[in-house]
Amino acid sequence: MLISFIFSCFALALSPGPDNIYLASLTSRSGKVAGFSFLIGLLTGCFIHTTLLAIGLNELLIRHHIYFKIIKYTGVFYLLYLSYNSFKSEILNFYSKKNRNEIQNNFKKGILMNLLNPKVFLFFTLFFPNFIYSETLSFKFQILSLGLIFIIITFIVFGLIISFSNIIHKKLSSNSFKIFIKYFNILVLLSIAVLILFTENNLTLTN
Repeated sequence: MLISFIFSCFALALSPGPDNIYLASLTSRSGKVAGFSFLIGLLTGCFIHTTLLAIGLNELLIRHHIYFKIIKYTGVFYLLYLSYNSFKSEILNFYSKKNRNEIQNNFKKGILMNLLNPKVFLFFTLFFPNFIYSETLSFKFQILSLGLIFIIITFIVFGLIISFSNIIHKKLSSNSFKIFIKYFNILVLLSIAVLILFTENNLTLTN
């Protein structure tokens, strides 16, 4: 079962999705420091999702749809804010030096984009329990161990994406490329917002 989980994690990390596409565009625009700080934020969010699942707090979002809706709409507004902020800051200060708080800002962005995305919550809730691998070990321990494996694999694959995108960042530094990446970044953020907006909680609990 663990082998199947590992292969599944690699397949998921390699398949094109909003997170790795945004990570690639962010790194192509701002370099590997921005990419890795955002990635650490994402993985911190994954650890929190894993912990919530392990201790059973994810049931709150399943039983009480109001919590799910609060997270969903907060996530949508946050992504719209990021889109607007990205557009505004680039227009006003497109050629400015990197913000000294860039690492902290991208780290927080990674955490919030992960935690305020109900699709990630649904993924962890539906995906991880399918790979329980022992009848003797506790559910909590197994979920946490699966989460750790998922985080390590995601770091490896996304780290390679950052390295490749950083090469693009160094090689392609023309103004036209920067402008293209800027608007592509905004487009990805808006696309994630739309996906979240139409996410519904169809999970039910059986007693």
